[in-house]
This record gives sequence, C-alpha cells and structure tokens, in this order.
Amino acid sequence: MATDATIVLPYDPVRDRVLLVEQFRVGPLARGDATQWQLEPIAGHIDAGETPRDAALREAQEEAGLTLHHLEKVAEVYATPGTSTEFYYIFLGLTDLPDDIIGIGGLTSEGEDIRSHLMAFDDLMGFVDRFSAANTPLVLSALWLARHRERLRSR
Repeated sequence: MATDATIVLPYDPVRDRVLLVEQFRVGPLARGDATQWQLEPIAGHIDAGETPRDAALREAQEEAGLTLHHLEKVAEVYATPGTSTEFYYIFLGLTDLPDDIIGIGGLTSEGEDIRSHLMAFDDLMGFVDRFSAANTPLVLSALWLARHRERLRSR
C-alpha cells in the first residue's frame, strides 16, 4: 500500500510562468537514464489527518518557500492502477513568481535537496512537446494549464 500524494504546479498568471523543482530521482538512476535530476511539480505525501489541499499548501512552502493564493483541481488519479495503490491529488497553484523566488529548498530532516526553476509557459509547452518532461504529473498539469490558461490569466 502506497501513501497518497499531493502534487502542485505553481503558476503566475501575470508573468505567465511556472515554477518547477529539480530533484534527484532513483527511478531514472535504476533505468540508466541520463537525466537523473528531474524537473517536476512540487509534490509530497499527505500526512495523517491532512487534506490534499492542505498538503499542497504545506509542500509549496517547504519545497520552494511559496505561498499559494488559490488552488485549481487538475486531477485525482492513480499513478498506475495496474501495479500500484499510489493515488495523486494534482493541483495548479496560483501564486506570485518574481525573479528572485528561485533557490534551494526542502527540509533537511527529510533529506531533501531541491532546486527551483522558473519557466515561461511557452518554454514549458516546448519542454513537454520535446518529450523532455519525463513524469506524468508534469505533462498532465502542463496540458491542463494550456487548456485553462486564458481563463486563469483573465481573473
């Protein structure tokens, strides 16, 4: 049995950009993938008694020092129902992403070594189109954002 996870892609509708976090991932290492440091949305396990939304807000603060102003639900999905019980609650988090927001984050107590990166929307879509986004939650979140971007930017 896997623990449920929350995943959030921070988006600044004014600057039209997202924040991705970069972390070392053992899956690509085990496969011999050259890209063992992966760019991803913010993610983490949902603690006992915590809602997926509360976990998304907490993880954004822990991993990137972000305060999210509003969460949009992207999906509630199994990672892969044929082989795992892991379940994802995926959000897009509206926030302010100024140039100086990037840096190193994560909790030392959890052994996290997380670097944040800003990426313009068009660059994000190019990243997805080139098959460089090697994880499903990022691809799903980017495609959801492409579909809802106009509405979010006109708020």
